[in-house]
Amino acid sequence: MQQEKERQVLERAWADPAFKQQLLDDPVAVLRAAGITVPDGVQVRVVEDTRELVHFLLPARPGALADGVLEQVAGGLPDSFGSIACHLAAPRPGALSPFF
Repeated sequence: MQQEKERQVLERAWADPAFKQQLLDDPVAVLRAAGITVPDGVQVRVVEDTRELVHFLLPARPGALADGVLEQVAGGLPDSFGSIACHLAAPRPGALSPFF
């Protein structure tokens, strides 16, 4: 269910420039409005890949979580939340990946 919502946000951002700008400007509000859980205190940064610029996601080192995030994880942070970056950073279908 969460991944489906993430996919819908991604597809809408590709199709609607105004929505994409809102997502870039205030990702937490846009994701929450789409029904995607973003825990309080968690920042979300949306970046856009181009043919000339590719972002490499460097996840937090295991055991290096901030206290607030650690408490949320211990309290049951949704499993799919960490996948948002992967899903939203996935190349557009049919797009040429600079790595291949």
